[in-house]
Amino acid sequence: MKIPKITVLAFCLSSACATICSGPDASPNWYGSYGYPPWFTRYDDENCPQKYSMSKCEQSAVMMDGSTTFATNDLDEEVCTVNGDCFTTKQNCNDNMVCADLLSLKAELKEGGHNIVCRHEKTYWQQYMGEVLYCHAQANCITDPMVEPSQRQMQPFGYQNAQAFTEAFSDMGIPIDSVYSSPFTRCSDHADLFTSEVPNEPVWELMYMGGAAEVANYYNITPGIKPNALKWQAFNIRNFAGKKPKDGFNNVMVTHGFNIKLGFGLPLDEGYCIVLKPEDSLPSLAESIGEIAVGDQVFTFDEDAYPVDAIARMSAESANLMQMCSDIQANSVDSITTLMNYDADGDMKVSKEEFVSSRDGLSNAVESFEFIKLLQPTGLLFSPDTLSSSTIDLGQFVHMNWGWRNRRTISYPWRTILENTMGSGGSTTLERLESFDQANYVLTALLNTLENDDKYPTLAEMERILIECDTSELSTEESESLNECSMKTNLGGSGGDWYYPLGPGDGGAASTQNETSYGSKLTYPSIYEPDFYESKYTKVAKCLVIGGEVEIGELITNMGCTMEIKPECEEKKETEEVGKSKKSKESKKSKESKKPKTSKRV
Repeated sequence: MKIPKITVLAFCLSSACATICSGPDASPNWYGSYGYPPWFTRYDDENCPQKYSMSKCEQSAVMMDGSTTFATNDLDEEVCTVNGDCFTTKQNCNDNMVCADLLSLKAELKEGGHNIVCRHEKTYWQQYMGEVLYCHAQANCITDPMVEPSQRQMQPFGYQNAQAFTEAFSDMGIPIDSVYSSPFTRCSDHADLFTSEVPNEPVWELMYMGGAAEVANYYNITPGIKPNALKWQAFNIRNFAGKKPKDGFNNVMVTHGFNIKLGFGLPLDEGYCIVLKPEDSLPSLAESIGEIAVGDQVFTFDEDAYPVDAIARMSAESANLMQMCSDIQANSVDSITTLMNYDADGDMKVSKEEFVSSRDGLSNAVESFEFIKLLQPTGLLFSPDTLSSSTIDLGQFVHMNWGWRNRRTISYPWRTILENTMGSGGSTTLERLESFDQANYVLTALLNTLENDDKYPTLAEMERILIECDTSELSTEESESLNECSMKTNLGGSGGDWYYPLGPGDGGAASTQNETSYGSKLTYPSIYEPDFYESKYTKVAKCLVIGGEVEIGELITNMGCTMEIKPECEEKKETEEVGKSKKSKESKKSKESKKPKTSKRV
């Protein structure tokens, strides 16, 4: 029996293998520091980085004493000791997707050769303890069909999200050959939606390692302790996901977050997938690892299983966004978004050279390019590569997928769209293109405005006039209309039919009871509206109106909203009537105050 020493990527010697993700040979727990508070405003390198940095996830935690006091590590990050002073909760993610990346990923998926490993979609977390205390403890979640209802089940939003994802894949013609899942119903129900022609095959290689006792029994592992079951299933998923699909096709595997995290060092929230590509140019896992003892059993890696290259982490919304970007790119000639005309090579991003050459010799072309780059979200949710990018992205979706669970397993998701210039989608190509133009109309109006290079000669002048303007010059009605339209078109309300938000698992009870649950104060808010981000596009929209560069009615209409502006004379009349009413009330109050006070008879 071959028992190699514990090494990380010992078989990967060249820089081309930077994204190969197989972890230490004999330890499944290799994903680094974990146990963070739900606030997630950092970007740390991952042990398993992806080719396309579309999402970044980490394992959040809640302190057992109900406080928010975490220790600090060497990087000055708040961390805790899981199962020591804290317990793990939701796997939180920051999503930053751009059309250019999504379209490149689509092209790779169309060629086949990938294993798309998904965590099951959104579930009823209030069923968690029933599963743990019943079928986990009895080690019969799968082996006894009568206890199937005690498993945590996929909920309707999860089903709808999975259905939208799989339909987008089908519409785009992404070839799927085989579909596999964990035997748990939340995974098989999800996988069944991928299988219009080929039935899903539940396999124990993807079985939930949380049911450790059942895993140990099935594989006859002694001692049947939890660490042995975890290791066995971590090796199982590495081995299974390391096998190449049929040429020209992809395979889908629906399993559990625990398995993916321990197998590849990648936290994934419910509904997320990781796209892996078996790399057969490297030695097989049988050759590089061979066999590993687990208790009294030996796990043997297969000759046709290889290390995997991590391509991308896909959020639940990513397939629909990919389809939207694909339609926009294919029909760019019909778009009224000015920036689309600047994209000479059709890659859904505009370089400085493309931009300047499209501005017809305007003296402020370079400054205009830098100004528009300045408007795109930076810092939070972005990789260093994105921050240093020298292009303007056509179509961007920035999403905060945070949240937490309390000890009673009540979930409090904090899902919010922070910026969306891809559009709210639609059921047809024409609707998706129209929503893209609406989401980018502020940029179109801005580009028209910046043609005045005498008024806007420098980046500093652009910032002063178009971002730092005095927004109090807008009427209350105008300001509210622009805020509401931005929310619908670019911000939190821009998801459309393909975005499935989740409310707090307590039905909103805590938020109406001074943030308490079962008499105890919540550690974190039940509902959280981000206060760390403000859209610069919305600021520019207001400044364009204030500066007289565009009429507010035209702007709002082209953003896909409606606004009823009252005629000036009518507004003046209403103001005068309000004034008269106020004076009348004040006069009446004054007269009443002068009346002699009288005592009541009892």
